[in-house]
Amino acid sequence: MLCLYYNTIMVRTQIQFEKQTYEKLKANSKESGKSISEIVRRSLDRMIESQESDLKWGRALKSVGKFSSGLNDLAEKHDKHLGDHW
Repeated sequence: MLCLYYNTIMVRTQIQFEKQTYEKLKANSKESGKSISEIVRRSLDRMIESQESDLKWGRALKSVGKFSSGLNDLAEKHDKHLGDHW
């Protein structure tokens, strides 16, 4: 059952590391009790999430100043303008 479950959500692949990187991974694996595969998967997941977040922030920052409310006092009186809508 575990093997079947494993095959449905994982893709087997092969990866090569520089010797120094592999030795660090091996030491980290021994110290943490996690497999090298688990360490690599989690690291890649964090990197991908970080890149996606950076892209979202980049798009959001590009929109700054692109729109106008037409209200000259919006920054000072935003609570008044938002009223019960917020």
